[in-house]
Amino acid sequence: MNFSNTSKFGQSKRDINPGIFNGHVTGPASDASPPPLSDRFLTMHTLTDDGTRLFLSRMGDRGSPPLILAHGTFSNQRSCAPLASHLAARGWQCWLFDWRGHGHSDTPRRSFDFETLATQDVPAVLRAVEENCAPLRPFWLGHSAGAVIAAMWLARQAPACERLAGLQMLAAQASSRQRSWAMQQKIRLISCLLPLRRQIASHWMPLATEAESSRLLRQWCRWNLQGRMQGGDGFDYLAALGRQQLPVLALAGGGDDFISPTEGCQRLLDSFGSTSKRYVLCSQAQGFVEDYSHERLLLSKNAKNEIWPLLENWLHQHMARSEPEPLSKQNSLLLTPTSRVTVLADSGSNGDPR
Repeated sequence: MNFSNTSKFGQSKRDINPGIFNGHVTGPASDASPPPLSDRFLTMHTLTDDGTRLFLSRMGDRGSPPLILAHGTFSNQRSCAPLASHLAARGWQCWLFDWRGHGHSDTPRRSFDFETLATQDVPAVLRAVEENCAPLRPFWLGHSAGAVIAAMWLARQAPACERLAGLQMLAAQASSRQRSWAMQQKIRLISCLLPLRRQIASHWMPLATEAESSRLLRQWCRWNLQGRMQGGDGFDYLAALGRQQLPVLALAGGGDDFISPTEGCQRLLDSFGSTSKRYVLCSQAQGFVEDYSHERLLLSKNAKNEIWPLLENWLHQHMARSEPEPLSKQNSLLLTPTSRVTVLADSGSNGDPR
């Protein structure tokens, strides 16, 4: 089956409007003067330090605790939209974004990898959310690589970085060492074929909605074959995460044996120095209704019934961390960059239909 022009939502990718969530239409992003800002939904662009324009959307009430949701490879922010709508209806201000080269964000001329996203896209999105939500601190919820890039950004920050209130990682790993010989050979074969193309088309991956950077996928293959996450400059990401103390929740799918094996998810979580960290294996053996696959851990009827409430409960348990720090501590932590956010489009309320 060819998935190249069909999204996970059964809609042609050419017809997707980035402002459609739960049937609510804002219209395509443009450079026209925007209408007055709404308290419930807006779209905007923000610039990275290398000049790449990223597309962002916000759901939820202004003033609610902010939560950034990040998609994974071969996808865009629409994969996180149902979960964001669910959480926005329950008191969270949800921010979604498209990576460079995905959705309605710019496609840069130069190829990119995980380190590009961690050093350029993550800080640009975080800066935009801080400028709109300060003094509240955001949480970060990432699916697969959407969590890996946040962890990589954290690894290069000062010890005990306080700009994020907490991190949720769904099916996230990049250095699993416990795969069968057949799985390892599959990764080696993929790694050999990737240099033949700059991008890998979406029809090569089941359920994919976006092409993906070949350079990024080669980096994933190398890390998993070597069993370590090492930057181009030799930086050891897993070792550096031991300096970070924020609360972390990691979910692994019991049926996810190739992209994010459970051992790799556990290893990434264990790398954090946090005293508040929790690992959940979502499998039938642990009382869940299914052994969740990589995609179904985020998007499925069963995930809506038992995974989403788990994420919501953890966020509420740590909600107080979003509140501003005492003034003396704020002075040493708050970032005050020149504003790079341009509001492009907006519309009215986006409520949960239930």
